Amino acid sequence: MNYETTLSREKHLKELIKQESTGTPIQLAAKLNTSISTVFRLIRALKQMGEPIVYSKIRQTYYYK
Repeated sequence: MNYETTLSREKHLKELIKQESTGTPIQLAAKLNTSISTVFRLIRALKQMGEPIVYSKIRQTYYYK
């Protein structure tokens, strides 16, 4: 995966999290056109950069705390 693709996915991911419309990790992978493992890597990277991201099992979406 190249740098531009990663930045584009991170930007799209942040927007989906902001809107609380990520869906499940499987749905999110489809929205980002990537694998589930890449979704988890992107979320882990954002958390390491200080983003307060959490997942709600009830609402089935990631959101900012």
